[in-house]
Amino acid sequence: MPDTAGVKVLVYHWVDPDPGRNLRAWGLTPDTFVAQMTALADGGYEILSLGEVLQVVRGERPSPPKAVALTFDDGYRDVLDHVLPVLRRFGFRATFFLVSDRVGGTNGWDARYGDPPRQLMGWDEARALAAEGMEIGSHSRTHPFLTSLSESEMEREIRGSKDLIEDRLGRPVRFFSYPHGLHDVRCRRLVAGAGYTGACSTRFGGNGVRTDPFQLHRSEITYYDSAWSFSFKARTGFGMRAWATATLGELLPRFVKGTREVAS
Repeated sequence: MPDTAGVKVLVYHWVDPDPGRNLRAWGLTPDTFVAQMTALADGGYEILSLGEVLQVVRGERPSPPKAVALTFDDGYRDVLDHVLPVLRRFGFRATFFLVSDRVGGTNGWDARYGDPPRQLMGWDEARALAAEGMEIGSHSRTHPFLTSLSESEMEREIRGSKDLIEDRLGRPVRFFSYPHGLHDVRCRRLVAGAGYTGACSTRFGGNGVRTDPFQLHRSEITYYDSAWSFSFKARTGFGMRAWATATLGELLPRFVKGTREVAS
């Protein structure tokens, strides 16, 4: 069966009354976000920082029975209006991953999809998040497909973003989030070499002592998640389709083997 043990890390993008059209899947309305955070609070979930997730992965602390971590990719301006007040209300913490060379600009990497550009937070707003106890991480310099780059280009994206964010915020950047969820052994080696302590993927599952700290598992929360599917992701770290695929992938070989043994 799919490995659902350990801390579940959820990933969001933007929260806006207009979640968009072509990229709507990656947005949530403010009401939906409030409902999801309420569900976590009412469900008795413990909200961990990524640093605490790393402690679980390293075996330095046990995983609470119901625990999630909250992450936000890209650094959209709307989180100041529609996310921070909700986190403050519930006493939750989160990690926000910035595209360092686009801070204060827009999500130009998504222009090919045809939706209007979305505003990214500026440095003052990132400092305000950090002052509220939120962690700021790196999502590269320009949000490229890292695996298509040379190693020198990769390093500029990975190390350069860390250096710039640390310089502007005056605090260490410990975590990296792979743009588009894409990474390979070169990326992971360069992320570790740049001094990050962990990195987030978009691979489903929980995070426990068998998890690579540079491939932390996350489940993407989308516009199309119902209350039930959100709850399933918080409990298992899997979307239903991914869970079913993983389950079938494990059970089918056993079934085939059993059938062959019976036939022989």
